[in-house]
Amino acid sequence: MAGSRIYTDSEQVDITMLEYEEEPYIGLELDINKKKDYIGTVSHIYDNTSNAEEQVYVLTNNGNPNRAAVPYSASQADRNKVDDVTVLMKGSNTEVDTKKNTHDTITDWLGTDFPTAVHILGVKGATKYGQEHLRKNVYSMVSSKTREVLDNVDKSVNNFVGDVVGTFNKDAAKSTKHFLNNASNNPVSRFIKNAVSQGAGINAAYTASGLTTDLTRGASRMLNHVTTFPPEQFKAAARHLKEVIKKYPNAKIDLSGHSLGSMDIQYALACLTEEELTHIRSVRLHNGPNIYSQLTKEQQKRLDSVKYKIVNSIDHKDIVSLGYPQSGSEGAVGIVQHVKTKELGDIGNQHMMKGYIYNKDGSFQLAKGTEKQTIIDRIKAKMVLFQAHKKKLSAGGLSGHEQIFLDSEQATATASGLTEAAKQGQEKIQSIKDGAVKEAEEVYASLREVPFGFILTPDEVAQAYAEAGIDRSSTVDKVSQSLQKKEDKASELVTNFSELEGKIQAGIEQELSADAQLAGEFKEWSE
Repeated sequence: MAGSRIYTDSEQVDITMLEYEEEPYIGLELDINKKKDYIGTVSHIYDNTSNAEEQVYVLTNNGNPNRAAVPYSASQADRNKVDDVTVLMKGSNTEVDTKKNTHDTITDWLGTDFPTAVHILGVKGATKYGQEHLRKNVYSMVSSKTREVLDNVDKSVNNFVGDVVGTFNKDAAKSTKHFLNNASNNPVSRFIKNAVSQGAGINAAYTASGLTTDLTRGASRMLNHVTTFPPEQFKAAARHLKEVIKKYPNAKIDLSGHSLGSMDIQYALACLTEEELTHIRSVRLHNGPNIYSQLTKEQQKRLDSVKYKIVNSIDHKDIVSLGYPQSGSEGAVGIVQHVKTKELGDIGNQHMMKGYIYNKDGSFQLAKGTEKQTIIDRIKAKMVLFQAHKKKLSAGGLSGHEQIFLDSEQATATASGLTEAAKQGQEKIQSIKDGAVKEAEEVYASLREVPFGFILTPDEVAQAYAEAGIDRSSTVDKVSQSLQKKEDKASELVTNFSELEGKIQAGIEQELSADAQLAGEFKEWSE
């Protein structure tokens, strides 16, 4: 990826999904935002090179003018010129249409995914976790479909009755259909249909649970024999990442992975040396299990040292995002983003991040109750880097330049944390406001609904409400204006903290421009 380009969370998801590009080949150019943003050209592919069915794609990006691939077969001199590399590690395969896909799917799930889940949760825990998600998914899907059927039945019956009336009086037919549709959508009818559809969902969920009992028991017996960690695919991913660093020694590397690809990256990073980790610029993980608890203390320590580089987004409604705390990043790889998501009622779409909810600027909306801890985690992670620098630089006593560097690093981390906290607050208030205004709009729209049993036109109903002081001004406008003041205040805080952060950065830049030696030392210490 372009090192100078800062991508939004939404764009980062799009970049990660490039790993599912059909049949990638050397020389394929990959872009996002309808080809407006060039990410890189596929320069090397690892596809089942270790009989572990790993798929790893290495993209090089030497700038827009020159998008040619720089494969491993290129000269060392050409590979030395590459300064921007993106590595995509692909998630589990689910296709069985060809012999290769079948082997890939079986190897991914039985050789890597299931064993890892068992190691994280234990056999009983993994079985229970799977059953709960199955029941929940079946309930949601069946109840939704049942409600859809009931609604369609209502419409069909209402239209049929209206058509019968229409054979005698066409004008009466239209009024009849309108009356019946309104009547079938009143609170009582909605309650009945919800009750019926939910009942169908509950019955289906328990039926599905019963039908899968034998399968679950069989899986448990099989998984009882799983004792080896890490799986072969994790080891292969670690070897590949080390080779990428070796082949492009001057490149900064961005890693992206989803699902199984997330686990591959987690383990691969844990196997890098301290020097190799300096080549990693950023890491994006999505909807993958948390393997932190299965790593050695040494590996955990290594990952903790670069926690600030790793953004790990998960969906608690996703069956694969397992092993994480409900809030925060303790005992997990990277800074965990507990994303606010929609309940889709479909395991596949939920897992493929179709339920993620974003703010207007493309950043993740965080799950309720996790926002504050996430900000604290980010600041703490940045301070890990500060403490590491401080420990290294203060070994022989701090020079004036070293003290300036540490002060600037601490001030920058603190200011960025304050700015982020203010932005989270603003986004939260904006989300509340948008939701409240939407509800007020629905209330205002309902002012034209004719209550069941009344013979009035929509205009007459709206007029009656208006005479009682209930109109757009007293509903939508009042709510919007009240919350707009709070949003403006939050926006002011964001501006103030952003300006503070900018002044700190400008002050640092001024010092560096006035002192070439200090600038050189800053660059050395930062790297």
